[in-house]
Amino acid sequence: MKAGGSVSYTVPKCIASGYYLVRHEIIALHAAYAYPGAQFYPGCHQLKVTGGGSTAPSGLVAFPGAYKATDAGITVDAYKGMWRNGACKQE
Repeated sequence: MKAGGSVSYTVPKCIASGYYLVRHEIIALHAAYAYPGAQFYPGCHQLKVTGGGSTAPSGLVAFPGAYKATDAGITVDAYKGMWRNGACKQE
């Protein structure tokens, strides 16, 4: 994304009204060849949903704790193209 760029997304109308924290991240793989692996650069923004429905979001995560060392992609040798933890191999 270019500096000053924007991203748009649609919040489902069924989501209950209230304040929500949206988290996005850039994941750097340059040091991911060994644990602790990938480096996470998170960004957050808060939004207020009004006039929403009654559905509470599911599948939410907490930080710390959202990722485990054994999750695919946490360790990867980006220079050799071989994913560790059995995720996949570049042919």
